[in-house]
Amino acid sequence: MPTEISKADAKRILQKLRNAPVAPGGYAHFINAGTDKILSVLESNYFQEDLPEGVGCFKYLEGDYGSGKTQFIYSLSECARRNGIVTSIVDIGQECPFNSPLALFKSIMCSFIPPSEHDGGREEKGIEILLKFWINKKLRELGWSPGQEIPEMAHRHVEQAFTRFWYGPPDTQMAYALSALGKRILDIESGAKHSATDQDLFSWVRGENVRSRNLRDLYSIHEPTRDETAFRRLKTVIEFLRTRLGYKGFFIAFDEGTRTESFRRGSVKQKQAIENMLTMIDENTEGEFGGVMFLYSATPTFRSQVIQKYQALNDRIGSIAFAPGRPMTPLIELESLNSEKVTTQIGEKLMAIYSKGENISWDNDIQSSNIQAIIKALKNTEYFADDRVPPRHFVFQFRSLLDEQRFEQSLLTIEQAENFVQTHELPEAEEDE
Repeated sequence: MPTEISKADAKRILQKLRNAPVAPGGYAHFINAGTDKILSVLESNYFQEDLPEGVGCFKYLEGDYGSGKTQFIYSLSECARRNGIVTSIVDIGQECPFNSPLALFKSIMCSFIPPSEHDGGREEKGIEILLKFWINKKLRELGWSPGQEIPEMAHRHVEQAFTRFWYGPPDTQMAYALSALGKRILDIESGAKHSATDQDLFSWVRGENVRSRNLRDLYSIHEPTRDETAFRRLKTVIEFLRTRLGYKGFFIAFDEGTRTESFRRGSVKQKQAIENMLTMIDENTEGEFGGVMFLYSATPTFRSQVIQKYQALNDRIGSIAFAPGRPMTPLIELESLNSEKVTTQIGEKLMAIYSKGENISWDNDIQSSNIQAIIKALKNTEYFADDRVPPRHFVFQFRSLLDEQRFEQSLLTIEQAENFVQTHELPEAEEDE
């Protein structure tokens, strides 16, 4: 993780926060606070040890609205990437309901990001990007440089990963498709022109409903992915990436927010969503998803009103929260980590980002006092029964204050701070995230 943020990244964070008061994607770790110990334990136990050894796990992340779930996910994703772990963050909602294995498969395949140095989250995503990343890495190891013609010997050496026979893949058609896709990407990198069938092949591997005579004739691919075959094909993809291409492990997170309550309680769709979660837990435990950390994020309501009604799932997630001394525990609770100290740290990090991006020298005494004034004002006006201020609400208010204070810094009284937070309302659309 970079020790100091660049001016360009600082500007991008500020732009993202001005557009929407939510975790700034791949930049989230720059303003993360309060979860460093948990992130460190997860990193050492899983990203550095278990996942590279082929051992998988399931984590259940719980926190109220605005408590920092998405922030945590992206910070953990950054830990994964710097340890050579492939990441995939899926937003669960109308376009990707958790009750549909096909929708989950398609979203995962479209959101894979290769492990690499942090580049602000602007990289391309998808299964074909993983293959291209690996191909170019291997070619460079063989002495090739971008812009040069790829030597025939290097081409043949890399191609072997896609031509070796695979005995007993979980899904034969996906095995054929991945081999074909890898060879086509290598050919294209070597200067070949795109063929009429390439887009069909790329789309089929991503889970789209593609039926093509050329795919059948050239690659023996004829049946698009369905709910019944989605998990089997995901296992095939994971196994191919691990055993053929040598990717160390995978962090696959599902960020669901309020949408966990979109299914009618006890409905067929809700039961299927629970079955999908059990599949990820049980089959991962049995080693069928080698080297994968699945993480599911939701609010406390989902566990209390849904999970506890399904004994098998409730037993697997449990009620004992994760702590540094018990890293194997599935349940990670964010509410207990939020405190005034953590909120203050977030404010200080936001000041540093603002200072870097806008070339502003803050008066630390004034702005430290303003941080406390905003926290106190939010408690007085919004959170009367709770001594914790949701990080998202604080970030929105303090970022808004810094926007004004950059022209003339001044010390806020509690009354002024209360007036400020009441006249700068957090957008309702974001509160429902």
